[in-house]
Amino acid sequence: MIKNNPYLNDTKPIVYLVSTPIGNIEDITLRALRILKEADIIACEDTRNTSRLLKRLNIENKKLISLYAQTEEKESINILNKIIKEKLTLAYVSDAGMPGISDPGSLLVKNAYKMNVKVSIIPGASACLSALCLSSFDSADFSFYGFLPTKESAKKTFLEELKFRKETLIFYESPNRIKDTIKTLADVFQFNRRISIVRELTKIHEEVITGELNEFLDDDSEYKGEIVLLIEGSKEEEKASDEKIIELLKEGLKKESLASLSKSIAKLTNRSKKEIYEIGLKIKSDCNKNRHL
Repeated sequence: MIKNNPYLNDTKPIVYLVSTPIGNIEDITLRALRILKEADIIACEDTRNTSRLLKRLNIENKKLISLYAQTEEKESINILNKIIKEKLTLAYVSDAGMPGISDPGSLLVKNAYKMNVKVSIIPGASACLSALCLSSFDSADFSFYGFLPTKESAKKTFLEELKFRKETLIFYESPNRIKDTIKTLADVFQFNRRISIVRELTKIHEEVITGELNEFLDDDSEYKGEIVLLIEGSKEEEKASDEKIIELLKEGLKKESLASLSKSIAKLTNRSKKEIYEIGLKIKSDCNKNRHL
């Protein structure tokens, strides 16, 4: 068991995950500004991007350390050892938004807990949550999946598994792939499922486009910039596979008639009573054949 109580005392070391603007520089919070100014070290996904951000925020003379996805596991331990030894405050920022959300940061937190270093969050802008609020889709129940697979076959397989999910589904997507992804969505989710494309959040070209998939297929618009893709939850009930029906029938036929069992299984699986009854007849026929062999 690990307990993290960062504010029970003022002792260092401590790590702050600092949220940064996703577009508009004014999205920075007063607390984020203070922590960035006070931090002994600022670790960041890209030192060039963070240098530009700090310059715009009039924060100067800060020691920056690179900590990106490919180096996070090893380098986070090195940085943590340093702040432990020297009793320092470390601020971590990704290129935009909340660290750890489709960005580096989670391994730093994991290692900090292992090494008994306090961690706190400086909340702020988040692209996926901002897009959810603007989409008009159900925001009480949602799932965020980050970026979709780039390979078409893997993307389709991944989406097939989510086809009947009831909650709003949220993804990040590249402007170079969004058109192909829309075609895949139309194939998997069918044409009447609603989606929302939210792009360039908090910037001058911020745009929210919501409609049914067939409308997007007929649209020649170019989708540029940072994109959040949202899919409205399914209104359909998932139909159970034949394998699942067979499993339920084989178990149920030991203690119940086929007619009665077909009715109860139909309610559970979103399959018709007739379909289930016919599968049950085949099971019984096969059993009789095997008995006479």
